[in-house]
Amino acid sequence: MHLMFLRKLDIKMILALLCVTLSCVLCFFIWRNSSLKEDLFLKELELQQTILNVQKLNLALEKQNEAFKKMQVQKTLIDTTAIKEIVLKDSSCETELRGYKQIFKELGK
Repeated sequence: MHLMFLRKLDIKMILALLCVTLSCVLCFFIWRNSSLKEDLFLKELELQQTILNVQKLNLALEKQNEAFKKMQVQKTLIDTTAIKEIVLKDSSCETELRGYKQIFKELGK
C-alpha cells in the first residue's frame, strides 16, 4: 500500500519533501548550536567572575594573614641585671626589696 503511494509521487515531489525535511532538521541543529554557544558564553562569564572572586578572596586572606603576623605577641626579654645590682641602703627596705624581686622573677617567666 505504501509502495502505491510512492509510485504515484514523481521524483521531483520526493526530492522536494526530502529537501524540506532536511532543511527543518538543519534549522533545528542550527538553533540548538546557537543555544549551546550562548550557554557556553554564559558559563565562561560565570567562570571569569568566579576566578575574579577567588583572586579577591586570596588578596583579602593575604592581608588578613599579614595583619595576624603584625598582631602576634612576642615575648620580650626583661633585663634583670639592673634588679640584681640593687644596693640595700638599710635593713628596713630589705623585705620590700625581696618582694619586688619576687615580682620581677614572676614577670620574667
